[in-house]
Amino acid sequence: MVAAELSRIEKKIVIRAPRQRVWRALTSIEEFSKWFRMESDDRFAPGARVRMVSTHESCKGVAFCVDIQEMMPERLFSWRWHPGLPEPGVDYSKEPTTLVEFRLEDVEGGTMVTVVESGFDRLSLERRARIYEGNEAGWQHQIVSLEQYVRTAA
Repeated sequence: MVAAELSRIEKKIVIRAPRQRVWRALTSIEEFSKWFRMESDDRFAPGARVRMVSTHESCKGVAFCVDIQEMMPERLFSWRWHPGLPEPGVDYSKEPTTLVEFRLEDVEGGTMVTVVESGFDRLSLERRARIYEGNEAGWQHQIVSLEQYVRTAA
């Protein structure tokens, strides 16, 4: 894969539920925490910095933050973050962030969810391919987790 191809990840899934239901699963911190496998005492709101701690077995206890960018009800939810698992002792404050966008649209039979993470081309060369690869697999897992959660949760 050439570097130019490592700039954005895009994943799509149709969830057999109304947009309102999918939106709630994305933007209610209580529901989000269940399918994304994390814990937080914060809440999502534009301009908020939300601290999360992973509950996923592969990275249990790892803390990370997302900076909420936009919340256009039932259409767009976005944040910026430092992608990838944080490495101990590394200061990421000067590293560029990537932008994660969840876009919702009505389709026959449900809601199309498109997840785009962009900005990998701004990361250092030594981190870019590794982080991109991990997030590519991670987003595939997360959209399936979202779909399963919405399908089975009341």
